[in-house]
Amino acid sequence: MSDDLPISTDPGCTVYTIEEVVRHTGFSRHTLAVFCRQGFVLPVHGPHAPDDDWTFDDDALRLLRHLAQLHQIHGLDLDGLRVIGPLLAELESLRAEVRSLRRR
Repeated sequence: MSDDLPISTDPGCTVYTIEEVVRHTGFSRHTLAVFCRQGFVLPVHGPHAPDDDWTFDDDALRLLRHLAQLHQIHGLDLDGLRVIGPLLAELESLRAEVRSLRRR
């Protein structure tokens, strides 16, 4: 899995449907819903919206792709992802901040 984003069919889009996230992470819709309920990632729209209406931004997609890689390649289970998930979220937040500062 690479981090070559955006993956949306709309080149200017930075919001991804749940179907796009499923396709690019390999997680099922159910697993994504569990990750949202567990606080791993928050959809841009939701979590009170129906699953069909959930959308995710670039940072959420990157985080989910990292989690998918840890699960699929390294065999991390949900408990392991619970430990690493917040660390990856913080890392993505710091990377976004660095990108923002570099643009100044």
